[in-house]
Amino acid sequence: PQSFGTTDWCTRGAMAKEAVGEVDLDAIVCLDDMERAAQRVMDRQDFDYFAGGAETESTLRANRAAFSRVTIWPRCMVDVSDVDTTTHVPALGLHNLAAPLLIAPVAMQRAAHPDGECAAARACAAHSIPYCASQQSTTAIEEIGRAGGDAPRMFQLYVLSDREATTKLIRRAESMGATALCITVDAPVLGRRERDVRNRFELKAGLKLANVDAGKNQNKSQDQTGPDKSAVDAKRAQSAIARRIGGRDASLTWDHLRWLRSVTRLPLVLKGIVTYADAARAVKEGVDGVWVSNHGGRQLDGSPATLDALPEVVAGVNGAGGCVVIFDGGVRRGTDALKALALGADLVAVGRPAAWGLACGGERGVGKAVELLTEELRTAMTLAGCGDVRSARNRELVQVVGETPPRSRL
Repeated sequence: PQSFGTTDWCTRGAMAKEAVGEVDLDAIVCLDDMERAAQRVMDRQDFDYFAGGAETESTLRANRAAFSRVTIWPRCMVDVSDVDTTTHVPALGLHNLAAPLLIAPVAMQRAAHPDGECAAARACAAHSIPYCASQQSTTAIEEIGRAGGDAPRMFQLYVLSDREATTKLIRRAESMGATALCITVDAPVLGRRERDVRNRFELKAGLKLANVDAGKNQNKSQDQTGPDKSAVDAKRAQSAIARRIGGRDASLTWDHLRWLRSVTRLPLVLKGIVTYADAARAVKEGVDGVWVSNHGGRQLDGSPATLDALPEVVAGVNGAGGCVVIFDGGVRRGTDALKALALGADLVAVGRPAAWGLACGGERGVGKAVELLTEELRTAMTLAGCGDVRSARNRELVQVVGETPPRSRL
């Protein structure tokens, strides 16, 4: 696991003063700074829950490393006096976005800050960036909707074996103003997240999954006392963690899309697509979008970095007729977002930075994270000669390792 030092310039004199939600945001100049600050103020089990990946965390690391294998080839003598980062994704009901960015669904955000999901939704609304609410939120769907006002939002859904319960979740998502449903398809079971096992992760007292019935044992270890609690072994810890995802339908197939279409008219996005074949099949099945994601490296360890998968997914989508492409995985810089756009993404999502923003400053912290990424993207577009998002979505702007440099026409 990555461990950050505590002697860099950003930490000097801060540790005695800082607490969750009370970091000096003026000292944060990039998202890596924000992660370091979040680590300082969060309890270890909570930081590790958000930061960690599955097993050896090789996919978690690969997501970040993949960006170093893509080179941006800037064009000069282009009018970039008024770079426009705004965009629209009408197929998903998303209009007048300040930038092609969104906050990905992150579970249990109140573990990062007491205001959790509501603070994140308010920050996104204030910055005209879509917020995707997680089914595994620690705040009720309805409260998230009220916090976000009229701002664009989506809802991430796990299809449950209990179809009635799934339908009720969909109805609640519709009522809270979701413009699209993002169906997670890469998590039939929970990946083995060893940081959580070692930490004996449990939700703190007063927190619960607010939108699903995770069973009576959701916080079972909190009721234990004496030697039994201290003797909980790794296997029991993993079982307790896995109970949070009880009820998901591991038999989910393409055939179930027809059932989903029968119960909602919202656009459908499949989240967790990383192959050409699945992307092409998704388009042929009539979905409105595919989300290139490996769950932040938290599911199948050894699966491809999402930036490596993105060109394959885009080729599959385009070859089958096209749909919206959302991308996430390791984005920490505006140049990362620009590379993803150039490789074919319509929207670029970030998840962990929202948790770090919450830990550092609640709503203001998430706002700071969005501002940093948006400003870095604008700077990268300017320096690369991209006057708007459409010109940024240009495959000739980037070179992946192994390719020859692009030689576009004048």
